[in-house]
Amino acid sequence: MRRNNRTRILLGSLLLLMPAVEGSAAERQPEPAKLSVSGLGWWRNREQRVALERMLGDERGPVIGGSTVEDAAFMIVSALAGEGFLRPVVTVRLVLTNGRTETFKFDASLETLLPRSLEIKVARFDVDTGVRSVIEAVAFNGLAAIKLKEARGYFRPTDVPLVGSEARAYSPARLRRSAESLQDALRQKGYAEATVKAVVVDNDTRTGEVKVEVTVHEGPLWMVTDVRVEGTEAVDVKLEPAALGLRKPWSQHWQQDATEQARREFYKRGYADVQIQVDPSPGGISDGRRNVGVTLRVKPGPAVTVGAVRFEGNTRTRESIMRRRVRDGEGDALNPLTMERSRYRLARLGVFETVDLHYEPPTGGVRDAVFTVRELPRWDASLLAGYGSYEQLRGGVELQQTNLLGRAHQSRLLLVQSIKSTRGEYTYTVPELFGESVDGTARVFGLRREEESFVRHEYGGTAGVRRRIPWINAEGSIGYTYQSLSNQDNTLATSAVDEENVKVASIDLGITRDRRDNPLRPRRGYRWFAQAELASESLGGEVDYQAFEAGIAYHTSWGRSRWIHLGLTHGAITTYGAPDGQLIPVNTRFYPGGDSSIRGYQKDEAAPRGPDGRFIGAETYTLFNIEIEQALTKTWSLVVFGDALGEAAELEDYPWDERLYSVGLGIRYQTIVGPVRLEYGRNVNPREGDPSGTLHFSVGFPF
Repeated sequence: MRRNNRTRILLGSLLLLMPAVEGSAAERQPEPAKLSVSGLGWWRNREQRVALERMLGDERGPVIGGSTVEDAAFMIVSALAGEGFLRPVVTVRLVLTNGRTETFKFDASLETLLPRSLEIKVARFDVDTGVRSVIEAVAFNGLAAIKLKEARGYFRPTDVPLVGSEARAYSPARLRRSAESLQDALRQKGYAEATVKAVVVDNDTRTGEVKVEVTVHEGPLWMVTDVRVEGTEAVDVKLEPAALGLRKPWSQHWQQDATEQARREFYKRGYADVQIQVDPSPGGISDGRRNVGVTLRVKPGPAVTVGAVRFEGNTRTRESIMRRRVRDGEGDALNPLTMERSRYRLARLGVFETVDLHYEPPTGGVRDAVFTVRELPRWDASLLAGYGSYEQLRGGVELQQTNLLGRAHQSRLLLVQSIKSTRGEYTYTVPELFGESVDGTARVFGLRREEESFVRHEYGGTAGVRRRIPWINAEGSIGYTYQSLSNQDNTLATSAVDEENVKVASIDLGITRDRRDNPLRPRRGYRWFAQAELASESLGGEVDYQAFEAGIAYHTSWGRSRWIHLGLTHGAITTYGAPDGQLIPVNTRFYPGGDSSIRGYQKDEAAPRGPDGRFIGAETYTLFNIEIEQALTKTWSLVVFGDALGEAAELEDYPWDERLYSVGLGIRYQTIVGPVRLEYGRNVNPREGDPSGTLHFSVGFPF
């Protein structure tokens, strides 16, 4: 977790003032009327009470009236109706200012009226939700353009019993929205005349089971058979119908794509004010299709050129650094898209809170491009905190300095201490060192960590560059590292021959592509990576080896509240060019196990064992993870997982000579820093000395 240093100081100041402020407020204002909710479970009771207090606002004085209680009951009933509880009963017990008590009942009809003369100081809402109405079955008539399974998902998202009742909750409003969503999906596929009507054909009030019949009238498929462009006779811009989407289904998406494509062509010529209107003209129907002719009516406006390029708000950043990020200059055709790209490049420097762009004057044939920036503070400090099953509590501080020398250079100091480790590193970054997409970095680092079988010591430095690779939408890096690797208290099976200290010099290569929808809580998409460490004496070190690792993670939905997560990682170390008998450094070998590896083991405990039962670092491993995650609420989910590990202590046994398996259960709570995970992994085939299973508590997605 992080907390901004300035925010922390402000909160500290407020805490010092709170006792005096609260005391004086208590003397001035009487205590507000008390509200409580029961019958929904501890957490929901609290949520509903807080919602009532927020809704009532200023109405909640020391005494509330009957109309206020009616509003509160209406809110509870409405909230329950949205969750499928259509026949709740809310019993309201009131304590009046004269000490007398009154009881009233509200149901879905909300016909109960309270006397307006009531003066209430305590209101207790006891909720009987009744049976939840759920959509049990959906039948479709007239649907052909969308698969039944996909269409059913709009009305009945999941068939899993654990959360099916909440996900399949029925209410008239929900049913109407589901029908509208299916109708929109059909229209986006080109069925512009599609209509969807959903009706309840059976509603069992005893069990809550609801059966729905959906009648679909798809109508003809609208197909764009002709594209005409008007208004371009006097300009040097030609639009090809094929590029605009000829012979494709008509939809709002088609209209947006065609408009955007046409606008880009005009922007290239400097027509920054171009206006485009798209008018479809549906024709007759033939073979289930309606031919559509489309007319793009274009108002090009004047051709605009760039006047001056100006910068405002940059008190510390050199203008020469900013000007290099703007491609267009005085006299060039004004292309708003290119200027927006320049604004993005300025923002990518990482030294501005905001970067805005406007033109002066806003109209006319010549306009100045004005970039207004707000610079970040030179210094920023953040506190770090976390917990893991192995390292346990950890905390630290991160200090960042931005815009060094006014050239957008940045530095970062990170210091982290846990029960098991001490880590520090300092990184200096030069953005766009070579061209637009190549950043340079220099880093020094140090680490001391207690591993399962030795104490790791590492310190050294790295210099390298990273570059965005647009044709595969990935990021690559290359660097040179010189480091000292040492170990103490070595109890590995190889300790008798392991070197205690080794100097390593290497070329490091890496490439990563991340297409996940959310890196902290992935639900869809994938991420893959590959990295290599090529160590050699010829680079200034003492050993020769090559370490390779690659992996892929894939995430996809299975229903609307269930997801599948897959991960596959492989690593190997070779000693090409090394003299006979040279061992791979202890620190470089692989030691699987832990909350982000095979979860039946603690960190490092899944490494190969020697004949004496002591651990040996692996020279090759393959790890496969699979998870099925089932949502319980918006923030809680249940996970069933399986982990499989193949490994070998010697590369000659590649890809593995030992296999380990774990299965387990976990529960997760979603936070802004990723999921808080409590998981238990059970070992299917433990070796002698292995645990039967391991309980992990950690923060962050495992792969």
